[in-house]
Amino acid sequence: MLLGFLLLLQHDSSYTRIETLLAARDLTAARGAAERLVAVRPRDARAHLLLGQVWYAWPVIGRYTALAEFRTAARLAPDDPAPLYWQVRVGQHLGSDEGEVLIREAILRIFALTPDYEDCWALFQGLYHNPDIWRRADRALARHPDDPVALERRARIAIALELPDQADSLAVRAMGRRGPTVPLFLLRAEAAFDAARDGAGYAWYDSAVAHADADSTGALWDQVWMIASPAELDRQDSTVPGQRKAFFEWFWARRDPNLVTPQNERIAEHYRRMAEVRRMFHLLHPYVTWHRSPSARALAASYDRDGFLAVAESGTVLDQYSPARLLMTDVRDFNDTIGRASVYALANLSARGLVWLRHGRPDYWDREQGSFFATHEWTYYSADGPLTIGFDGIPGALGAHGDHIVAPPLNRHQARQVRTLLTTDGTSLPATLVARGWSAYFLEGGSGNTDLYVKAAPGTAAAVLRDTVVEAEFARDRGGLLRLTAPPGVYRLALDVDSEGVVGRVREPVRLPVYSWAYLGVSSLVLATGDSLSDREAALAGMPADLTYPAGRAVATYAELYGLSRDSDGRARYRVRYSFAPLRSLAARLARGASPVVFEFDRESEWRGTMPERLVIEPGRVPPGRYRVTLSVTDLPTNVKSATVALDITIR
Repeated sequence: MLLGFLLLLQHDSSYTRIETLLAARDLTAARGAAERLVAVRPRDARAHLLLGQVWYAWPVIGRYTALAEFRTAARLAPDDPAPLYWQVRVGQHLGSDEGEVLIREAILRIFALTPDYEDCWALFQGLYHNPDIWRRADRALARHPDDPVALERRARIAIALELPDQADSLAVRAMGRRGPTVPLFLLRAEAAFDAARDGAGYAWYDSAVAHADADSTGALWDQVWMIASPAELDRQDSTVPGQRKAFFEWFWARRDPNLVTPQNERIAEHYRRMAEVRRMFHLLHPYVTWHRSPSARALAASYDRDGFLAVAESGTVLDQYSPARLLMTDVRDFNDTIGRASVYALANLSARGLVWLRHGRPDYWDREQGSFFATHEWTYYSADGPLTIGFDGIPGALGAHGDHIVAPPLNRHQARQVRTLLTTDGTSLPATLVARGWSAYFLEGGSGNTDLYVKAAPGTAAAVLRDTVVEAEFARDRGGLLRLTAPPGVYRLALDVDSEGVVGRVREPVRLPVYSWAYLGVSSLVLATGDSLSDREAALAGMPADLTYPAGRAVATYAELYGLSRDSDGRARYRVRYSFAPLRSLAARLARGASPVVFEFDRESEWRGTMPERLVIEPGRVPPGRYRVTLSVTDLPTNVKSATVALDITIR
């Protein structure tokens, strides 16, 4: 008994000595000690594991010998995941398809032992998957039927296998054992969206966002970073835990494709695109060296530049693509990296998958051949014209049959298009409704802010004003007559009109003018159907969205004058001139003339900073037709003039 105890102490000290030598990088001494220990204890799994670690650290030649020792240790200790995990590390070092197979097989065996060992799940998600591999992982994790971690990961596998009902059932079981968490909320949201149960999907996603401040997993960001803009990446990096909820609300609000509806359809669209790209554009070779080595990517980029130069010198490129201009475009700008891994490896998607996730199915898909280096090209039609991006196989690695990266642009014009597609995203949801409407500007009380009024038809409208840089929201309204208030300046206006599910969409910059009591200014002109003078809100409500007025009814005008001068007795004196200039073709104007209908008055009243200007135009004073209406104001004491923006109307 005593002898056995002494031998045990001796062996423990041998383990400690080998570990100490290994930590000190004295590999020769560590190898000798480990080999002696294995010779004495050939069936000692720990001894083989230590010898394998020594060989793993041995420069250049030791990895396959290490692998053999780790396999021996795994055979001798079948319930210990450590030898299997060291096999994973050998696979990571070897890389390529061979290394990936080693990693996958070892991790699958680890899953059968324990569902949560080291970073195995994260590593497994970065491997190549087909349905059979996913099912093998599910069978391994199913050995732990009541473990919440195993249930959550099986739910993720069910999503990948496009089994949303099974995924939701597993997530429910995991919630019952662990309690609700943001990753489980997201799993249930994704399962619901994949099963076309959008109402439930929005509810579960809202729950995830509501708990974002208390979440430390990063699960919300993990699902959206692939579509983020550079500004959003920077903003997320600076977001502290207590601001995560606000960040994700802002992130999605600026992408909402229909402001009228209570839900944000872009979220559901994002999940459907994720299902599509997982199926069509997952990486085939995620452990190829290009994905794992910045040096390999730099070398590939140099090959591309050399190729450009050779093509340019051979005369096979148009003259405008001079070698100097070609070399100004760097492939690394478009095939970005994050640390050692490529952006594709982090997303486990090819370049086509990342672009599809941002913009959806391309409007034109050249499946044959694009530019000189591109296997094919995609084109998206935008408001600013077509945007084209080319894709190529990984240089020097897989060729056109493998995973695709972004093909280097050949000139600055192409580079701008590629950069736009890789730094923006957009909805594919149709917006076919052609809405009619108008906008009007007024001073908001005495605050110095500007009121923007918007009215559109048919249907219900909603609008948002956002900052043009970070798109922080300044104002939002929904209904018939919209009112948005913000300081004067340039904003991005988002306006949606929804008529029984058919949507009209406007996204464009808008400038809110400066109004002040210190100098003369005139608000927008309002023309309402009616025969009585009214205040601002009533006049705006009575102004038809299509600016069409019946010929047999009176028209009431409303405007506000700001900054009129005040004479010694506290009164303002000014002249107003309304002009209804006919809108006719040039030929009609040359043939018949086109004299405007004018109403002009001198007015005097007690001075106020804001002076309402009203007029009722009786029926028949302006004949039926199309007119451009303006209101000009002259401050009589100073002879300073100002005018409204022209308003085009129809009387019929």
